[in-house]
Amino acid sequence: MATPNGFFHLMTLMLLYSSLLLILFSYIPQKSVALESHFENVAIECKRLLSDSKEMPQSTIEVVHMYGPCSPAAEKTSLMNMPSTQLILDRDQVRVESLQARLKPKTKKNKYNSVQFENTKEVANLIVQSSPGDYAISINLGTPGQELSLIFDTGSDLTWTRCKSNPYASTSFSNISCNSPVCTQLLLDHTCDQFNDEENLCFYEIQYGDGSYTKGLFSMDSLNITQTGDVFPDFLFGCSTETESHVAGILGLGRDPAISFLAQTEQTYKGIFSYCLPSTPTSTGFLKLGPRSYPNDVKFTRFSTNSDYPSFYFIDVTSIKVGGVQLSIDLSDFNYPGTIIDSGTVITRLSMNIYNTMRDEFQKQMNNSGYGNVQEYHLFDTPSVPKYKSTCYDTSNDSNIKVPIISFTFNDNVTIDLDGSATLYVIDSTLACLAFAGNSDPGDLAIFGNTQQKKFEVVYDVDGGKLGFIHGGCN
Repeated sequence: MATPNGFFHLMTLMLLYSSLLLILFSYIPQKSVALESHFENVAIECKRLLSDSKEMPQSTIEVVHMYGPCSPAAEKTSLMNMPSTQLILDRDQVRVESLQARLKPKTKKNKYNSVQFENTKEVANLIVQSSPGDYAISINLGTPGQELSLIFDTGSDLTWTRCKSNPYASTSFSNISCNSPVCTQLLLDHTCDQFNDEENLCFYEIQYGDGSYTKGLFSMDSLNITQTGDVFPDFLFGCSTETESHVAGILGLGRDPAISFLAQTEQTYKGIFSYCLPSTPTSTGFLKLGPRSYPNDVKFTRFSTNSDYPSFYFIDVTSIKVGGVQLSIDLSDFNYPGTIIDSGTVITRLSMNIYNTMRDEFQKQMNNSGYGNVQEYHLFDTPSVPKYKSTCYDTSNDSNIKVPIISFTFNDNVTIDLDGSATLYVIDSTLACLAFAGNSDPGDLAIFGNTQQKKFEVVYDVDGGKLGFIHGGCN
């Protein structure tokens, strides 16, 4: 049963996020973050970007926060079940470790594994599960269509969903033979008789770096993007009969050329999609599919390539500024093994050297502006310069925190200035922290997370080899 503390936690987070108002500040580049201090009498209601689904442009799908009132599950699941900030950050750390594990030596049972565990108890004793993110879309699968709410994830290739009901009730459903070429694409190192299955079906198992897993039958059925009217017969997906995950399924927006959603819808959407994430749990965003015209102020940077990890979206960071001060950083810290943009990671991860430099400059400017510090919280730690203390701030007595603007520059001279809500991560009504973290291993990926992507429409032109940012594209 949900606790009252969980309910007040949700109300606090929604009001804090919705009250992050940005005002330009003089002298060094700063923005003011206004934090509302009154939390009683909060109305929990869905604030849709478009008031009527008929207003939704063609090939556009509504994106909702999985735990918010706009979610299809809102009527079935109490909003008080929203995970705590501690659990959100725990899951985020585990997701990052799972992504990093895909760079480490491993044995593959199938090409979408992160790590293959031999000890089944390691799965059975799992406590904290990885998260593909908290942003969901609705699609229809099967004939007649069954509405499913899936997390869309640029860090995953395979689309899968729980198959609790009988999939054979769909007249368009079919299993995949273990001997078929498409099963061979999914399973790299196998012989069909290893499954000891009389029906000779194509089984899969995905085990992530944290030990969470999903397994079932590789199948085909008709996929209907109901809000766009687009139908894809014989869509390949995972029909998971057993899963150790807190989500109902994933729409895989990774770059795999055979099995990803993009590959299977290439003829219609031309390898192009964009999204705007909901800025609060009570609001909505969108996922746009296919080519279209863009505003003149869209900024495109080229994807970089890494043939060893073709599913990830690699980008090149060329410089970072904090409050107008260019950081003195070694770009080689970004170049190996590289930087990816990811829809499911919450907090941006940087190499420890770059993070230390950013953190200390940010803390110096905050201290010079008169803002004190409190204890570190979770992955938001203490700077290497002792006098700057932690990167977390007491917000209980200050309704307007002036935050230095953090700017990232990518290849092709594409610079984005981060919104104040993308700079401070609100923990609760009294605490906010710098929304970045350092990697523990020099060989880890840098990851540009979704907290820093909010307020931008992010455009993935995969066939064109470029990533775009549209500031204010979510309004």
